[in-house]
Amino acid sequence: MKALRLLFCAVAILPAAATPQDLGVPAPQAVKLMTVAPGFKAHVFAAEPDIRQPNAFCIDDRGRLWVTENYSYTGPGGPWKPSGKDTILIFEDTDGDGRFDRRKVFADNLSFVSGLEVGFGGVWVGQPPGLLFIPDRNGDDKPDGPAETLLDGWGHHDQHETLNSFIWGPDGWLYGCHGVFTHSKVGKPGAPPEERATINAAIWRYHPTKKVFERFAEGTSNPWGVDFDDQGQMFIEACVIPHLWYVIQGGRYHRQGGQHENKYTFDDIKTIADHKHDGIQGRKGGHAHGGARFVLNDVFPPEYRNTFIIGTIHHHGMYTEAFERKGSGYVGKHVGDFMMANDPIYLGFNHDFGPDGGLYVIDWYDPRTCHGQTPAHIDTGRIYKITYGESKKVEVDLAKLPSADLVKLQLSPNEWYVRHARRLLQERGADAEVHKTLGSMIAAATDTPKKLRLLWALHDTGGATEPFLLELLKDKAEYVRGWAIQLLLEDRKSSPAVLKELARLAKEDESAAVRLYVAAAAQRVAVSDRWEIVEALAGHGEDAADHNLPLLVWYATEPLVTLDSARAVKLATSSKLPRLREFITRRMVAGSSGNAAPPPPPGPKVEPAKTVSETALVLTVKPKGPKVVEVAGRSGVQFDGHEDHVAVPHSADLSFKSKDSFTLSAWVHLKEVPQDGWTGVVTKSRDATPWYGLWIEGGRWVFGGGRNLKGSGALTGWQHVCAVQESGSRKLYVNGGLCATGTAEDGSGTGELWIGGAKSTREFLSGAVGEVRIYRRALDASEVAYLSQN
Repeated sequence: MKALRLLFCAVAILPAAATPQDLGVPAPQAVKLMTVAPGFKAHVFAAEPDIRQPNAFCIDDRGRLWVTENYSYTGPGGPWKPSGKDTILIFEDTDGDGRFDRRKVFADNLSFVSGLEVGFGGVWVGQPPGLLFIPDRNGDDKPDGPAETLLDGWGHHDQHETLNSFIWGPDGWLYGCHGVFTHSKVGKPGAPPEERATINAAIWRYHPTKKVFERFAEGTSNPWGVDFDDQGQMFIEACVIPHLWYVIQGGRYHRQGGQHENKYTFDDIKTIADHKHDGIQGRKGGHAHGGARFVLNDVFPPEYRNTFIIGTIHHHGMYTEAFERKGSGYVGKHVGDFMMANDPIYLGFNHDFGPDGGLYVIDWYDPRTCHGQTPAHIDTGRIYKITYGESKKVEVDLAKLPSADLVKLQLSPNEWYVRHARRLLQERGADAEVHKTLGSMIAAATDTPKKLRLLWALHDTGGATEPFLLELLKDKAEYVRGWAIQLLLEDRKSSPAVLKELARLAKEDESAAVRLYVAAAAQRVAVSDRWEIVEALAGHGEDAADHNLPLLVWYATEPLVTLDSARAVKLATSSKLPRLREFITRRMVAGSSGNAAPPPPPGPKVEPAKTVSETALVLTVKPKGPKVVEVAGRSGVQFDGHEDHVAVPHSADLSFKSKDSFTLSAWVHLKEVPQDGWTGVVTKSRDATPWYGLWIEGGRWVFGGGRNLKGSGALTGWQHVCAVQESGSRKLYVNGGLCATGTAEDGSGTGELWIGGAKSTREFLSGAVGEVRIYRRALDASEVAYLSQN
């Protein structure tokens, strides 16, 4: 429906006689409508009838454009039908005027081509259900034979959420995106289910010579655009939900829908954007984006370097974003417009740079913003070229250069040359002379981006040995150390020397970015070998509020919890990452089945204290309404959310001044988490202040009274909640993990203590309370953790 509303808005600004079937202007007029940044110029590189329905493209080592025409995108919503009409075309501009003058067909009779790259003697094609390779080893622009299916199992449940946005990564892998509403089980042809990878909402990669496929990271929405910055850091854009992401290997990111494959993920990493494009300069909508590239050349003005250009589908143009370092990651900032088409039919969603620094953009050109195409526009399509100044003629054919020249190009300020030269070196394989030269250049390099480019070239050609990478772990540049970590674990093999260094870096390295690389690498280490690494990472209290680290550490830790529950309890109690403590406890409660609580782990004994409210009190007091029930293996009192409650008369033992220490502990079971208003669970003196208690507000746990202390989100199922006051402070624990701290408050009111509600209000609980304990002292973290397990 959003697409329809946007379409109606677009129609409203055009002449009354216009209809969705005849909207649009000829390409020469369309380029005149465009607003580009100062100093830039837009050109029509190609347009219908020479190009129709372009939806994927790439640029080869000669600066030529390889473009797919997709006639299979039926919509709205599919299912698509194989057309046999999809085509791969090659365009070339020989005189540098910004418009092609040579066009040839490389391959046809294809169906629903969604991704494209060239390299390693052929063309890599996304055509669900397959990732294909069409060989052209002699480079004559004619297939040497039929397409080879490298991987199959790619789905097409949602036509624009299948494999897309192919790009060669700095590490020599072919990377791509995949959306959330297409469900793929990817593997080699004939592979059984257990040897296939589940892919939906993910960044994936495939190694062209090792023939290895893996999911690099998971989550987001419908990512359609990925690139690497000067430091080799991956960023993507996505549609529908927040659009901008910094992607770490092994990361799990906020999903538009569905569940993470690992049900013990518990929480995922959120967007880095500090803005939304809806409302920018009065524009409405704007949640859909397509295409992403960093400016990494010396042709654009210097201030553009390392800015991120993304396509905005609903706003019909391109935005510029920038990234500001924060902790282990980044914050995404909106810079401004790069190009606005000022044409509601423009749908540019993929772009890339050529050797002359020109930015090429493919335009689907259709009034239907997404989900299919308009019948009158099945033969439309454009390719634009945006240049700083005039278009330039550049004659280049990198494949003809000797390897020594390709090595020198690793220091080029124009990333196009760096990337293509590196891939050609990788294709040529190991070369002792290349390795020697690269090693010397790395030793002499002082600029981090240049050193990284040399390192990647050495790695991709097989020259980055384990001893060499181990030595780089001592480099002064944090991202050199980080990339050395990632490359050491590329094959998921970790020698004793590598494990020792990972543990050292986890404990000693001052860089949050390096610790992030260690946390990612820990997921690729054998489970039994991770303990020392995650224990060291858990000791960095300065990472407690980091955007990425607590969750990456948890993803590496999760399988350890059931491996050794005693050591997991010790880690939970010693960890300086509150979220890790919380998640370890939740995982232990889940047990091997995901439901039943495990046997109580060894832990510190809770010394007898004056317990003024115990389980017996709750279970034996049976006023009208509440009933004792058995829920998921635990006894509790069930409350209906209307009038049910248990009232305990006031006594002096239940009152506490702000200087007093006390602990309020409860087990609570929820079928649904209340999201609106307040819900009282255990409340004292709600009608006779000053009061205290445990509440749920807006889905989050609250240690109430005075200045309310808000903690983490409430959960369905059983959870242990514990409020502790001591020495002028308050702490709130959920499932044994500290989730909030605040200032001590007075709770000395003389009203009743209610379980299941709050006196004089309508804040009743719908759920069960299994046990309430009140201690006239503060329990320490280990005691709280022990209570949460017993």
